[in-house]
Amino acid sequence: MNSKIKNLLRAFVLMSLAPLSQADVLLKDTLGNTIPFSSLKGKWVLINYWAGWCKTCIDEIPELNRFYEKHEKDPVVLFAVNYDGLPLHKQKKLIQKFNIRYPSLATDPAFALGLGDIIGVPVTFVINPQGELANTLYGGQDLKTLDMEIGKG
Repeated sequence: MNSKIKNLLRAFVLMSLAPLSQADVLLKDTLGNTIPFSSLKGKWVLINYWAGWCKTCIDEIPELNRFYEKHEKDPVVLFAVNYDGLPLHKQKKLIQKFNIRYPSLATDPAFALGLGDIIGVPVTFVINPQGELANTLYGGQDLKTLDMEIGKG
């Protein structure tokens, strides 16, 4: 193999191994919108992983709805992510069934955002206004615990 091809391959491998910066991450919601993660700078970002078979996940949805509605005009965003990575039409059915009123992401951003492996649900990742992971909340959350998280900043 000539040296140009070797160098190109080496560059390609290095580029594919380099993690994306959060500024490059595009979040896609279930309505077809694309949200650049960089556009969320200056806001608290909460990403909640849930599943339709998880009782605790379902039980916390009304609290997450309350949190979302309370902070709709604040620099706070909340996203749902279906842990099972279901096809979009199945996700939409569950979103409607469980009355999830906050935005849902169609694709899992964990890898792109460097959140690590999601080993169980529910789990909520709290990202501060500087774009840094501030906390990982395991188990069901309520309005009070979520308000405490964003009040830390």
